[in-house]
Amino acid sequence: MTKRLSDKRLQEIRTECERLFERLGYTVIYGLGNFKDGVCLVQNERKLVVNQYTPVEIQVDFFLKVLRSLNLKGVYILPALRELVEQNSNSD
Repeated sequence: MTKRLSDKRLQEIRTECERLFERLGYTVIYGLGNFKDGVCLVQNERKLVVNQYTPVEIQVDFFLKVLRSLNLKGVYILPALRELVEQNSNSD
């Protein structure tokens, strides 16, 4: 889905996702290692762990997948980002 976007646009979307997750109470952590991206709850703190080695395109797809799983009703999301979240949810 995000394969059609330029590298610059993917970087912008990733940044907007990070900002949105911060507003939703998540901490986004980029780490190095041999692990897959994931969401976890550590001592009542919501964390998104992203492998720094993962290509930006896959990181953005991961963020969009997590956003689809959340109740975003009443949350302001930039229209371009909301469109991507909704497009992605319709492609499953």
